[in-house]
Amino acid sequence: MSVKPGLHAIRHCGADKFFLGLLFFLLGAFPAAPYSGAVTVRAIYTDARGIGFNDTAGLTEEERALLGDNGNSADTLGQARRNAFEHAARLLERRLPGQNMIRVEASFGSFEDETTVAKTYTRKAISFGPEELLHIGYPPALAEKIRGRPLIDESEPHLVVEFSRNLDFYYGFYGEAPPFSIDFVALAVHEIIHGLGFNSSLGEDGSFPSITLDVTDGTQSFSYDVPEWQRIYDVQMYSEEDREFIVDLSPQDRERAITSDIGLLWDGTVRPGKENSCSYGQRMAELKSAGVAPDGKPRLHAPPTFEEGSSITHVHTDTDDIMEYLYPFPRDMDLSLGMLRDMGWEISDGGFPPSCVPTGITVIPTSGLLTTEDGGTAAFSVRLESEPISDVIIPLRSSDPREGRADAQALEFTPDDWEVAQTVTVTGVNDGEEDGAKGYAIVLERAESRDRFYDGFDPDDVSLTNRDNDPEPDSPLPDDPGPPGEKAGLGGLGCAIASQEQVPNTLGSGALNLVLVASLLVFAVPWRGLLKEG
Repeated sequence: MSVKPGLHAIRHCGADKFFLGLLFFLLGAFPAAPYSGAVTVRAIYTDARGIGFNDTAGLTEEERALLGDNGNSADTLGQARRNAFEHAARLLERRLPGQNMIRVEASFGSFEDETTVAKTYTRKAISFGPEELLHIGYPPALAEKIRGRPLIDESEPHLVVEFSRNLDFYYGFYGEAPPFSIDFVALAVHEIIHGLGFNSSLGEDGSFPSITLDVTDGTQSFSYDVPEWQRIYDVQMYSEEDREFIVDLSPQDRERAITSDIGLLWDGTVRPGKENSCSYGQRMAELKSAGVAPDGKPRLHAPPTFEEGSSITHVHTDTDDIMEYLYPFPRDMDLSLGMLRDMGWEISDGGFPPSCVPTGITVIPTSGLLTTEDGGTAAFSVRLESEPISDVIIPLRSSDPREGRADAQALEFTPDDWEVAQTVTVTGVNDGEEDGAKGYAIVLERAESRDRFYDGFDPDDVSLTNRDNDPEPDSPLPDDPGPPGEKAGLGGLGCAIASQEQVPNTLGSGALNLVLVASLLVFAVPWRGLLKEG
């Protein structure tokens, strides 16, 4: 087989301050800092010498140049395959924080159906938890992630992936696969994700199988016979027509749902998590409207005829995602990762998939501004707190145009310039009357946007005072009226694509702060003396 072309600066400060700061850091921040790392995907190649991942066939100069230009430096076909598989593993590692090891047995083989591209399966499914949930099986890698300890022997792989020997693959890290070739990196990511949980136990007749599950908590194991075994993936599938979860339907209804073209949905992503989180599925409904239902549920691939290997455990073909069975290049894994999160995986929020951050509009200042009837001006700034997925328009109006007017009737923020604060200048108006200083406001109306998290958001208004250009003697300024009515802003918290990571509060409770202060008082004086002696 041949590869086809086509394709520091640190500012010095006083020693006292340095050591006090260091002490504060060690006592407060360091113990509370969460573990930051990624899971490790370890490949176990089982091909015989000269086959598959161990193929010693040399690459031509043209093939080496093509792959080298696209990130894969290899001299043999087997090396190119290993490099591509391990690159796929790194793509996933960066998005799966944690400490556990995922062992993947990988090989090339021949399938009875020559159109089969690859197969993935786990050695065993693991069940744990209360008795009423023991019929739900987890892939061993996910089970170990949730339990926080090894549950299977370290000599066993968590999942097995086998690729077809009879098909032509493109092993570059970047670019598009040439015609008649399959992108191997994208396919490898796809298959590993299957092993992480994208797998159903439903048969094509809509039934769940009877099975004996291995039940374990890491200290004891036993066998458990269940009449209807379900994977953690199955319990999140939802029938659009029946408005029921698949597991709650009869086998006949399940069969109809899994062959309903666009009637099978993934329900987990529309359930908000903590108070400061948002609906990931609703965000996806905006970003991937073709593959996501209006209420935010991603559509699963359920063709009119059940297709083994290409049904249920793939997202709908209209969306551009790694779990689409046509294997697009893995620039998009957002739906896949969001669904893995629903199953129990921890997903990195480094902007991919979109991070959940407070949606809001900041106005500074909102009071205390002064204009004058002889044209004196005042200014305030407006900015968005997170990136929108569509333009955001904020209409402006004066509560009393006879006293002051803004220099814009509306502000518009786009996904390209959302980080730039916009300044609004307000000019006082001469009303021709000796009426003293008058209070008024620039009202920021509810935002208008196709981004559902910004649409309808009501920013704070800005209160101002317009000074008369010929006031009566000793005429005082009126009290600052403040913004006319506190406005909480519809939408409150939303979900947006964030380029920055949110930093958790590591100081903890008030009690911990008291401990920190006391520690500083105990240690600061002796250290100060030592520093002076030096």
